[in-house]
Amino acid sequence: MEKVDVLIIGGGITGLSLASFLKKRDYLVLEKSQTLGGYCKTKISGDFVWDYSGHFFHFNNSEIKNYILENIDSEILEVKKITDIYYNGEIIDFPFQQNIHQLNNKEYEECLTDLNNCDGIDNTTFKSYVKSTLGNGICDKFIIPYNEKLYACDLNELEFDSMGRFFPSTTEKKSYNDTFIYPKKGSYEYIKSILKRLDPEKILTHTEVISLDLENKIARTNTGTYQFESLVSTLPFDVMLGLLNQPSNLSANKVCVFNLGFNKGTKIKTHWRYFPNDEVFYRVGFYNNILNQENLSLYVEVGLKQNEEFDQKDLLSDILSDLKKVGIIDDHKLTDYQFLVMSPAYVHITKESKKTYEDWKNLYNPKQIHSIGRYGCWTYCSIEDNIIQAKETAKTLDNYL
Repeated sequence: MEKVDVLIIGGGITGLSLASFLKKRDYLVLEKSQTLGGYCKTKISGDFVWDYSGHFFHFNNSEIKNYILENIDSEILEVKKITDIYYNGEIIDFPFQQNIHQLNNKEYEECLTDLNNCDGIDNTTFKSYVKSTLGNGICDKFIIPYNEKLYACDLNELEFDSMGRFFPSTTEKKSYNDTFIYPKKGSYEYIKSILKRLDPEKILTHTEVISLDLENKIARTNTGTYQFESLVSTLPFDVMLGLLNQPSNLSANKVCVFNLGFNKGTKIKTHWRYFPNDEVFYRVGFYNNILNQENLSLYVEVGLKQNEEFDQKDLLSDILSDLKKVGIIDDHKLTDYQFLVMSPAYVHITKESKKTYEDWKNLYNPKQIHSIGRYGCWTYCSIEDNIIQAKETAKTLDNYL
């Protein structure tokens, strides 16, 4: 059995950032796949640059921004975001609740009347919350159908603040991500930047944790057994609980992503577009508009229940049909594509899930055992938030000495 100081499970951006921030402690990173980065990966196919769906950094913390960008070799693009909504055959600027004046007069008056007649906030569920703050018109036309497509669940099952600060208000004109940055070579450049700060000998790939004994601080993997002083997991929290044989009722959706490359361009200028109606996808992003490329290059996202079955070819056929229906393609020819599944993608935040995590954290954090990151905390947050949390956790670990 090998002894390690800080054992980090997961070689995504959170786990690697944590390792890079440690000042006084030694570490070992375990990653079950053959490549690092988690969902922050890039495929370059000819002229097409594709990620695991849109991975665009929105930095509000200059220290974190400089830390991540310092070692990047790729040209960095800073983009002023353009986003919109395809609603019943019309294009409405995003966010919907700030642009209801772009609807026809009847729908605008309906939304405005309902908005002005909101009386008291109902925090019972996500669905009741948005209806009580935005009114039935806005919610029934966009908020509810879009989020039901995305989360693939009944919104009454979700906690009222599931989207936290990321939920656009009707009054705040500047959003958290009005601008974003993106390396021309894709989001994996962020991972490469962090890796330059790390010792490759302290990172093991193809190494999957099979069981955890937190009382004796032992991790068993497919390649060996490790005794640790401190543990930081970035695994999805339900997976962590499974390794501990602890029951949970945590749930999430999965997202099927098709990265699509075509033989010609488009006049559409948006960076990504939302679809609340009966199209199979809930969002389509335009890499070509971000990277200033000639030929159309898309990421297309479809939300499904985590255990829902699908046929990849049928799904692609439906996507191409709907892309034509909504005017994104016409006689375009698909020349290349990549398919991938993100599971979990968007976790379902409930009162029970929040309590489960808080109880676990209060029990184990004093023992130098942490579960962090978007999936490790079973929450909704930005990539920057993950890096900030990794830095704070590293400081906590260093202070144990």
